[in-house]
Amino acid sequence: MRFVLSLFAGLAAAIVAAIAWAAISAGTSFQIGYMSIGVGFLVALAVRLSGHSRDPKFAYLSAVLSLFGCMLGNYLTAIVNTAHAIHVDLVSTSIDNLGQFFRILGDTFSPMDLVFYAIGMYFGYKYSLDPRAGARRQAPPPDAPPGVATA
Repeated sequence: MRFVLSLFAGLAAAIVAAIAWAAISAGTSFQIGYMSIGVGFLVALAVRLSGHSRDPKFAYLSAVLSLFGCMLGNYLTAIVNTAHAIHVDLVSTSIDNLGQFFRILGDTFSPMDLVFYAIGMYFGYKYSLDPRAGARRQAPPPDAPPGVATA
């Protein structure tokens, strides 16, 4: 159940981060690859808070969703730039071109994208696991007052 919750939370975080990536890129007229760090971290935070686990499958999920968020950010940036250039509606343009997702990514691809995708995946993987999850409470020492437990 936690994995499914983490999947949806991480997916929502990836979409929000991708929209922010596109908005910042369109507003500054620069493709700022460092935003991949933010995408990875935001996805990792969502997976971590919803999953509360140290299971590696949560880290892999977060890395994949971080990659998706970075790719979606690049796609949305291209769509925003295209919509502004030809003066059409942004939402309908992004929906109409969704079937061309990979073609658009290929047309706008730069080798540096791979570096930033890797960075986003790294942050998504690294920060997604909860180090406190699964920590067992120890029994109180024999001389401790009742109701006291150690962490």
